[in-house]
Amino acid sequence: MYESFGQKHSSQCAPYSVMSRLFLEKYNNNHHSAYFMFVRVKKIKGKEYAYLVQNEWTPWGSRQKVAKYLGKAHKIERISENAKQLPAGFQQTVIESIAQELENHGFSRQDTNLVKENFTVSMNDKTIRFNGKRAVLGMNEGYLCDETIQQLLTFIPEEKAEANAKKLANLVLEAGLKLNSEQFLHLFEQVKNNIKEA
Repeated sequence: MYESFGQKHSSQCAPYSVMSRLFLEKYNNNHHSAYFMFVRVKKIKGKEYAYLVQNEWTPWGSRQKVAKYLGKAHKIERISENAKQLPAGFQQTVIESIAQELENHGFSRQDTNLVKENFTVSMNDKTIRFNGKRAVLGMNEGYLCDETIQQLLTFIPEEKAEANAKKLANLVLEAGLKLNSEQFLHLFEQVKNNIKEA
């Protein structure tokens, strides 16, 4: 199921930039416009830097602007394919999914942090730092950073289950996470449980 939502699409990007797919769409009924945020990575003097970009569709066409600087982008390689049983609860499942991916990329647990060389990912603060500075981790097909973590943790479901599954799968992919079908179904079940409890 997860794999069926993981197809790449083509997009026009500026030279030396990489555009990821949308995170979470917001519709503004008053102005009849639609927004989405994405991560764009630009290479400047041989180094890659990540930015959060807001794209807005208006009656006059698409408008883009940089919302904020996210930090230096670091591409890291996956070195293992371990898959664990994920816990109950949506946020707990998201956190453990992130931890699983980081461990598969060579990170190790130290108390509530995951560390690798000069990288520190705080599972309490939900932050990623490289030598104390904000950083973005390029993993699999996406980017893990403070913002993509928050996008996952604050996922707001819609009424239609199919729309929720596609949106959640996009968020997982955007954050650079690689879940097997069973794990993604478990994550989606936690969303449905939250709706029932609300």
